[in-house]
Amino acid sequence: MSTNPISKLDAHESWELLSGVRLGRVASHKSAQPDLHPVSYVVHAGKIYFRTGDGSRLLTEVDGEAVAFEAAWQEVDNAWSVVALGNARAVGADERVALDSLPILDFAGSIDDVWVEITPTELRGRRFNLL
Repeated sequence: MSTNPISKLDAHESWELLSGVRLGRVASHKSAQPDLHPVSYVVHAGKIYFRTGDGSRLLTEVDGEAVAFEAAWQEVDNAWSVVALGNARAVGADERVALDSLPILDFAGSIDDVWVEITPTELRGRRFNLL
């Protein structure tokens, strides 16, 4: 194993890794209790987008709030994790048209959904050498 098995990623590499994965986690809080929500997501124009049900608990917890978002990947000999801290907001109907053409996994196509945008204010990426 190398002397330091953890290396920091720059913003460009962090965005590149985020763009190559389709599942992540959004951390929220309600009444001082943390919660973690798995989401399918897509990166577009320096922001992170996911969809959730209109009126869902997730939407209620994150709309207009500070959130943490994390995506990670592990292979046999290495792993990475990228955490984005920022603000989330429900996207308006006028912005939705452009987002609906983005390649996102659709787990609940039959529900009325809302796009949520995370605008990162901080991005932290790490690569882990597992050997």
